[in-house]
Amino acid sequence: MRVSSRLAAILAATGFLFMSQAASAACDPENALYEDDFEFLDVSWGDADDHILVEDGRLLIKGSGGVVNLETKAKTADICVDLSIEEAAKASGSPAGLVFWWEDWKNYYSVFVWADGWVEVRRMADGTSKTLFTQDVDALKTGAGAVNAIALKLEPKDATLFVNGTEVRRFKAKQPKEGGAAGLYGISPDDAPATFAFDNFVVNER
Repeated sequence: MRVSSRLAAILAATGFLFMSQAASAACDPENALYEDDFEFLDVSWGDADDHILVEDGRLLIKGSGGVVNLETKAKTADICVDLSIEEAAKASGSPAGLVFWWEDWKNYYSVFVWADGWVEVRRMADGTSKTLFTQDVDALKTGAGAVNAIALKLEPKDATLFVNGTEVRRFKAKQPKEGGAAGLYGISPDDAPATFAFDNFVVNER
């Protein structure tokens, strides 16, 4: 397991859809910097284990942990993924996430989705987590097993979040000087581990 690209620790703090360029991020799997429909676990994600694996055409995260793909490193990009919270005994404490502008596990941004209909964007800077905003999202499909298409449009000084083709918010963000990678994350309590599923992961450099 490569430490630079795999995390299996709990955070202490705290279907890709074709969408028009006007409405959302312009994710195009045919011309992507990196795309994955998870027919198998590519070596760029690291080795499978009991917590992060590919099953039935989806990448699964069981419990709490994250994984990034260093092939996705870019400064400006469009990022899309379908994600779902497959099983969560404690849904209020079990969000599924998309990581972006990842430099290392002490410095990155993340979008987290909760099964009861809200999203949160966080920044981890020098190991300290800060919430940029939390928002209820009407476009978000709720409940265990609901699949939501999450998209990000990354610009040099800001990012725009979309859920199921609907713009949620544009927000200020600090692009890493050398760019950053994208990845996937899941968080759940120790006493009620959840399962998170991801599919149709696409990164287009802009």
